[in-house]
Amino acid sequence: MEKRILVVTSCTGEKISKPENQLLFEDFQDENRLHQRENELSPYRTTAKDMYTGSQHLALMDGINTYREHGGNIDLNIISAGYGLLSENDKIVPYEVTFNNMNSQTIKNWSKKQRITETLQERVREYDLVFFLLGDKYLQSVEWPLSISGQQRFFFFAGNSSRTRVMVEENYHLLSIGEDEAKVFRFGLIGIKGFLFAQLLKQASAVGHRKVWEDLYLNPSKVRDYVMESFESKDKQLTLSDFSEKENRVDSLKASQLLTFYSELFPVPDSLIAVNYKKELNFFLPENDDRVDPNYDFINDVSHKDRNPLLHDVYSHQIYGTPQYDGLLVSKVNIDNATKQKVQLIKEMGGIHKFLHLPEDFPIMGDCGAFSYISSEVPPYTTKQIIDYYDELGINYGVSVDHLVVGPFKKDLDTRQFRYELTLKKAEEFIVEFRKGTHKFHPIGIIQGWDPQSFKEAALHLINLGYDYIAIGGLAREQSGKIYEILREISPIIPNENFRLHLFGVARDMRTMKSFHKLGVTSFDSSSPLRRAWLGSGHNYHALSGKHYTAIRIPEAKETSGRVKKMVQEGKGEFLQYKELEQNALKALRAFSSGDLGLEEALSAILRYDELLGEKREVHEDLYREVLSERPWETCGCEICKTIGIDTIVFRGNNRNRRRGFHNTHVYHEQVKALRTSLDISHGESDQV
Repeated sequence: MEKRILVVTSCTGEKISKPENQLLFEDFQDENRLHQRENELSPYRTTAKDMYTGSQHLALMDGINTYREHGGNIDLNIISAGYGLLSENDKIVPYEVTFNNMNSQTIKNWSKKQRITETLQERVREYDLVFFLLGDKYLQSVEWPLSISGQQRFFFFAGNSSRTRVMVEENYHLLSIGEDEAKVFRFGLIGIKGFLFAQLLKQASAVGHRKVWEDLYLNPSKVRDYVMESFESKDKQLTLSDFSEKENRVDSLKASQLLTFYSELFPVPDSLIAVNYKKELNFFLPENDDRVDPNYDFINDVSHKDRNPLLHDVYSHQIYGTPQYDGLLVSKVNIDNATKQKVQLIKEMGGIHKFLHLPEDFPIMGDCGAFSYISSEVPPYTTKQIIDYYDELGINYGVSVDHLVVGPFKKDLDTRQFRYELTLKKAEEFIVEFRKGTHKFHPIGIIQGWDPQSFKEAALHLINLGYDYIAIGGLAREQSGKIYEILREISPIIPNENFRLHLFGVARDMRTMKSFHKLGVTSFDSSSPLRRAWLGSGHNYHALSGKHYTAIRIPEAKETSGRVKKMVQEGKGEFLQYKELEQNALKALRAFSSGDLGLEEALSAILRYDELLGEKREVHEDLYREVLSERPWETCGCEICKTIGIDTIVFRGNNRNRRRGFHNTHVYHEQVKALRTSLDISHGESDQV
């Protein structure tokens, strides 16, 4: 059966007609006005495929027309910043609206009103192969990922910087097209995507379109081959060799670097897949006294007067009945800085597991907490002290002492070399001392570095010392691409399938973690999913679908502390005014949740308090409307969302914010488990100690 093909491109600023009274952005915001204005411009009405005259569109249509002349079937859709998603034969009039001069939030809001994502999702279901020729701003007009069946293939002709936006699902593939391609193929950067896709269509016409589409369906990476081959056909006036010999535009090495193909965000070739791949992949959560009051009164916002947080508050795993992580990370610095009561309780209860209300075989990793002494000349702990600490607490996995090589300490050559060698020396001491005694924990040697080669040499040194579990430190704030390059160096030296590799402070999206796991990572830790609940906006509440939402800010109105007290002291309103608006906002939310109040009425009550507080009302309004209209807490089904309902998305105090963080951690762990299942990895360690 012949494959069904769809190409989705963008509108262009250049149009076949440009009357002075063409449509503007405000014309599209009112249906009656739009209809009236379209009637005024009716002499200029034409089909979408004929309206646009930008270089990308003209090049694309040249390829489509050639392809159709050779008997090929292909459909064209156009994302228009004015009209939304258009079919090629839709009739439109000239307009002057583009996503290229809108900010991200405006694009998101306007695209939502135009229902671009929903319409596109319906359209793509009919096709086997879908090609997207979109710049970054137009990619932002779609809420990725679109759902895709195992029988479909999505191809993106896009800039390399767009990879993180679109490489989000299996069967999503990207052909990277940018300045180098525009220069080599001598076509403008704005239109190069349309030009190269047209070359693919012309090659399909020459070779046989059924063969080409079947090839791409079975082996998507061949899209690059077909595009490159189109420049080698005899009827071309210029070949790749012409570029090299006549104008010194490209040589064989340069040609090999053009049109990089990606089938995953950080591709791992078979030759680099570590021998321990599919052994295990475990998520550790750092322990930072993340507890909540299990009996908190959300209506009156009070805890019981006799509550002792250390004795009565509970961890996430106590709420859910099972850990929402595969292990916990406990840093010595946190124990050293804890209250005397906490330290005493740990001793009285017989170790860290009992204090945390976890079984003895639940994996708990211990480390020093190097970020706490980053500015010190040397670490404050000796190897003996850290080993004794692991034994006293009943730690399952103990990490050697290290000293961070990050920031300014990485730039100073002498300092970074000193810290690098000190970390290696401490790892040597650690394994020697460990072997002298009888200890219940499993030793982990940690490495630091400043580039892929230094990390590789450090890892090799620890492997030669006999470590079967090493950890990489100092990468928590590093870009995923840099971590990827480091792991590419370490992967080939991993000695056997039972070897383990831990990433400290690194928990990225599942597509990235899958690549990291292919390169040898078997465990990692991060508190990021938890902390995102109360840091910044846009990512406070995580849904299993991968979508993130903003929590609704309703800070407590107190005369004794907090933001309201400060604003009253600054003469910005009376306390009773704040208190009334605060309570009105909370009541409106609950009435909305129960169905007794409409969305706009509830939103209005929230924004009145928001405005008095001086918050960014113009930004919050759309973000709040989104989370309220989609009601993600109702479809979640996790213990926290089921128990406290709409309070999960209220940004207000520890008992809501940290519970939302527990929810986010639950969601992230579910995604990790789904990744493990997809890779057929059994849960946890096969030889826990």
